[in-house]
Amino acid sequence: MSRRSGEFWTQRKVGWYRRALRRSDFAPKVLGAIAPLLEECETALDVGAGCGALAIPLAQRLRRVTAVEPAPAMAKALAEEVRERGLTNVSIVEAAWGDVPVPPHDLVLCAHVANLLERESPFLREAPACALKGVAFVRDATGSGDKFFFKELYPVLLGRPYGGPCEQEETVEALARLGVAPTVTLIDYRSDQPFTDLAEACDFWMEYMGLQGEEPRAFLRTFLAGRLVRDGDEWIAPYPKRAAVIWWRVGASFSSSPLPLPLPSPPGGRG
Repeated sequence: MSRRSGEFWTQRKVGWYRRALRRSDFAPKVLGAIAPLLEECETALDVGAGCGALAIPLAQRLRRVTAVEPAPAMAKALAEEVRERGLTNVSIVEAAWGDVPVPPHDLVLCAHVANLLERESPFLREAPACALKGVAFVRDATGSGDKFFFKELYPVLLGRPYGGPCEQEETVEALARLGVAPTVTLIDYRSDQPFTDLAEACDFWMEYMGLQGEEPRAFLRTFLAGRLVRDGDEWIAPYPKRAAVIWWRVGASFSSSPLPLPLPSPPGGRG
């Protein structure tokens, strides 16, 4: 995540994300895709870990996990999740990649952090230097569902289209130029977003799209009433996703890293 990620991730947005994460099958799908590599690993470095979508399940099966996360609200949520689950093997580094040195880990993982995985990012070159066994990246793939109806809503409410080039292809092409031929596994998973009511759903879209005023809110209320799905007392925004899990084993030349540092202590009384 970029240094500006802290400005994007408010406590309310993190709360919405955590609720969606509890319903999602994202983690088992990703870890299943890299199962042959995970069998060889005891430690993992999760870069742009967020609130622990992958760091938490990794910590439940590996000896040690280091989570690098620059957004204060996300790092706080991750620390809360670690405490609630009674995990003692997760270290949280609240910093952007490159701001602090990190020691080598068996696995270096980075999922859905666009600025680190884009074509010209130095991270693509740097990640293997911290990996003893292998590297895994996760990016959106062709065929992913319409994110929160943005393809429909952006032209109407913002006057511009939503979307861009396929993220998966950008990263794979960049790795090819570095001489890396990774295994690419496509996974389909759910990232449905729950809401308590339509008012909260409208708040979500207003905040994510940067909208203000009663006119767009009224439009959203009518639009969402016809698109969200009722599930008991909740309103659900369906979001089927497809991602590419891009992974490879590193060579012996990467077995010693120039960046060894003592690990930070696991979170204790962090708020």
